[in-house]
Amino acid sequence: MVKKQFQFNPYLLLIISFLGITLVGSFLLCMPWAFRDNPTHEWCHVGNYLDAFFTSLASMSLTGFVTYPEGLANTLSLGGQIVVLVLMQIGGLGIITILTFLFTIFKRNLQFKDRLFISQAISFNNFAEIARFVRRMIMITLVCELVGFGLGVPVFLNVFPDNILKGLYYSLFHSVSAFNNVGFTLFSANEGLIGGINVAGGVFFDNHHWLYYYFSLYLAVLSLIGGVSFLVIIDVVFGRKPPKRWSVATKICLSMTGIMILFFAVALFLTDGLKKDNPMNTYQALMQVINCRTAGFTMYPQSDISLPGRMLCCVMMFVGGAPLSTAGGIKLTTVFVVLVSILSYFRGKKTSVFKRYYSEDMTAKSLSLVFVVLFLLLFSFVGLNLFGLKETSEPLNENIKNELVAYYLYEVFSAFGNVGFYTGLESHLSVGSVIILCLLMLLGHLGPMTFFSLFQNHLDKKKNVHYSFVEEDFLIG
Repeated sequence: MVKKQFQFNPYLLLIISFLGITLVGSFLLCMPWAFRDNPTHEWCHVGNYLDAFFTSLASMSLTGFVTYPEGLANTLSLGGQIVVLVLMQIGGLGIITILTFLFTIFKRNLQFKDRLFISQAISFNNFAEIARFVRRMIMITLVCELVGFGLGVPVFLNVFPDNILKGLYYSLFHSVSAFNNVGFTLFSANEGLIGGINVAGGVFFDNHHWLYYYFSLYLAVLSLIGGVSFLVIIDVVFGRKPPKRWSVATKICLSMTGIMILFFAVALFLTDGLKKDNPMNTYQALMQVINCRTAGFTMYPQSDISLPGRMLCCVMMFVGGAPLSTAGGIKLTTVFVVLVSILSYFRGKKTSVFKRYYSEDMTAKSLSLVFVVLFLLLFSFVGLNLFGLKETSEPLNENIKNELVAYYLYEVFSAFGNVGFYTGLESHLSVGSVIILCLLMLLGHLGPMTFFSLFQNHLDKKKNVHYSFVEEDFLIG
C-alpha cells in the first residue's frame, strides 16, 4: 500500500507565515530600545504588548493604524521605526514572494510542484511564469520606491535644512509607506500629514505653498501605482502592446480606478465642498478619495468630514484597489463583476464586457464575497459598540463624542480596507475593540478569498452523481 504524501495547503502557509512575521515584529516593537526617551519601558506589560502587536499587524497588513496617543514618530525610536519600515516592505511584497525570489537566486529552476504551490499562495494563475513574475514584482517595487525617494528629497530637505540625513531617511520612509499604501507618517498624527510637517519643520506648508501640491501629488501617484496591481504594470510596461491589446484584467482595473476616483471626488466635493465650516476644495476632495482607496494619508482632518462624506469614504474603503497589489478591500474586479452582472440581468443578456463572457461561477463568487464581507463588517461594527472605549486620561475629541457610532463604522471600514485613517479614536479603543480591528486588518490584507480557499476542496468539488433534481421557482423580493 502506497502512502499518500502529505500536501501542505499554500493558503494556510500564507496565513501562518504572515502571523509569524507579525509576532516577531511585535516582540521587537515592545522592547525598551524601540521606544523614544523611555529606556525603562515595561516590555512584558499586557497593554504595551497589545500596542506593539497592533502596530506590527498594521505595518504588515499595510493599514497604518496607530494606537499610540502621541503618534508613531513621537513614541518609537529610530530602531522601532526601522522595524516598522521593514515590516511595511515585507507586507507589501509578501513573505512568499520574498522567499521565492531568494530561492530563485540560489536555484535557477523551480520544479513543477514548487511553481504550482507558489502560484496558489500568491494567487497568480500562470504558474509557468511564476519565477519571472516574482522577479519583475521585486524590480517594480524597488524602482518605484527609489523614484519616490528621489522625488521626496526636495520636500524633506526643505523641512529639515540643517539635517540632511534626517531628510533622506524621512523621504525613504514615506516613499515605502506610500507605494505600499500603508499611510504611516513620521509626523504628528494629531495634526495630519501636512499639519505635522508644519509643526516638525516650522515651515509654512499649506495649500498655498507649491511644495504642498508637489508632495501630496507624488504620494498620491505612488499609492495609485502600488494599488493598481503588479499584473497591470507588467502588462502595460513590459507587454509593449497598444491599449487595445491589453488584457481584460488590465482594462477593468484601469477603467474602474479612473471612474471611481472621478465619481467619488465629485460626490465628496458636493457633500463637503459646499459646507460652511472648513469646506473641502476640489484638490482636497481628490486627494481624500485617492487616499480612501487604501493609502490612508490624512491630508484633510477626518473629524471635519460630514456624515454623508464619511459614508462615501466608507464605500471607497470597502472597494479598495486591484488584486495582486498593495491595496485592500474587496477589490475593483469584484465590484466590476457584480455591477456588470446586475446590468446584464436587467438587460436580459448574458454577462459580457470587452467582448468576453463571464461565467456564472465568477458572478456567484463575487456576490458571495460582497455579502459575506458586509455581514462581517456589520458584526464587527456591533462588536465595537459593545466593547467601546477604555478609560484614559486623554480627552476625546468633541466631534467624535457627538458622532461616536458613525466613527465606529468608519473605523471598521478603514480597518478592512487597510486604509488606517487617523481619527483620534484609535488610542481610546478598548482591548476588545482593538482585537476586532486586528482581525479586520488581517482579513482585508490577505483577502477573504484566501480564507475561503482553505476549504477549496469542499467548495469546488464536483461530485459525480447519476441523478438531477427538478428545478423549482418561487416568489422572491
